[in-house]
Amino acid sequence: MKQLIVIIGPNGVGKTTTAKKIVEQYENVAYVDSDWCRVMNPFVFSESTKETIMENIYCLLRNYLSCSDVNKVVFTYAWHGERKEIYERVIEKLKKDHIEFKQTIIVLKCSRDENIKRAMKDGRDEIRIKRGMEMTFSFYDDFDYPCIDTTDMTPATVAQQIVNLVDSNL
Repeated sequence: MKQLIVIIGPNGVGKTTTAKKIVEQYENVAYVDSDWCRVMNPFVFSESTKETIMENIYCLLRNYLSCSDVNKVVFTYAWHGERKEIYERVIEKLKKDHIEFKQTIIVLKCSRDENIKRAMKDGRDEIRIKRGMEMTFSFYDDFDYPCIDTTDMTPATVAQQIVNLVDSNL
């Protein structure tokens, strides 16, 4: 069965960097970066753009999960705000369309100081970093999914832990 590896966590925690390292460790794997599903200027989170974002994510995941040459799909996404609802609608639509897959959801976290340092390294401005710390940093504390504290880990080490976790659940 196809495997959907979903990496969630606060802004700037390292989801994208980790996902790229996971892709290097598997064969027959695809990566969907949710950031590219919502790039527009100006970005307005309206009903119309939410629908577009959902369709963009759905189409990419459906296409990869339906591809005979792909066994695993890595998907990075943040669930704060209305994004979790969008994700749930995508998953519901995939299941309704009889796309078979097993999903593994993993939360990435790190210390507050490390999260700020990483966000700065990514070129995020001070206002965006502050907003991220207020809105997303603690949001993932109550989810009951495997959680990896990435504070003192390299992206390759985090990726290897995820690979081990996914492979042990097959």
